[in-house]
Amino acid sequence: MYKPYRIFATDMDGTLLNYRKEISEVNLKAMRDLHKEGIEVVVCTGRSFATVKQYLEQLDFPCWLISNNGSVIRNKSRQIVSTTYMKQTVLQKVIRILEKEDVYFHASDEEYYYIKSIYERIKMVSNYVSRVEKSKIKAFWRPIYEVLFSNTHKKVNFNSFIHNGGKITSIFVVSRNSEKINSIKAKLANVEGIDVSSSGKDNIEILDKGATKAHGLAKLLSKLNISSDEIVTVGDNFNDLTMIKYAGLGVAMGNSEAEIKEHADWITKTNEEDGVAHLIYEKVIKLKEVAME
Repeated sequence: MYKPYRIFATDMDGTLLNYRKEISEVNLKAMRDLHKEGIEVVVCTGRSFATVKQYLEQLDFPCWLISNNGSVIRNKSRQIVSTTYMKQTVLQKVIRILEKEDVYFHASDEEYYYIKSIYERIKMVSNYVSRVEKSKIKAFWRPIYEVLFSNTHKKVNFNSFIHNGGKITSIFVVSRNSEKINSIKAKLANVEGIDVSSSGKDNIEILDKGATKAHGLAKLLSKLNISSDEIVTVGDNFNDLTMIKYAGLGVAMGNSEAEIKEHADWITKTNEEDGVAHLIYEKVIKLKEVAME
């Protein structure tokens, strides 16, 4: 007998978003159709709230948000209901490793990005914006605005910040040097109490071991009294693996890494082919309609 899915959880980058960091009209319609069917929608992302708000407004219906790779949960009114911080002693060890490696990284909590260099952060945002922004003027000014004037960034000395009780939910490391990435991963493997994953070959994502996307979903399901076999999850990269393995139906995008596909129950189309919409119509709404006939 068909048991209807009650929750649909989707990753953003490489999944719901195309390579231009847009929700396509096809995916947008599918997400709205899902909501009309009475299925709870959860946006489950490594991003912080500041860079997700515009997409939530675009969806134009209330949905749950699990951000910072599972460490921050917001309800459908965007109020925080759960936060998992990295433990201070563990955080100190991680920061020491990153400082010695002389690599770009930023940290996040529920509201802010914490950075050690304004220039390096603007440079990093510029690299991202230049790939998705067609207007050269906007590509120039947008990183400056986001870092200096959007009230989303705080420049800190990380050692002092942690010593004075500063709290962090996640850390994001970026380097195009694969040897450096591998070296940092090897050193982080010796630090207990953290989860280390990535959303691309050039980055590392660090958070508390109890704050993965699967942990975030488990907390949400507990609040809603829903079992894991009643949810669908979809993602494309290693930071999505825990929730893909956790769900009743764990789905990999067509553009996923091979290892992600191996652990998935089903593989949908790529994010350039509206893979999220394909999943919704083939495995969620369609099956529900067939079962009701």
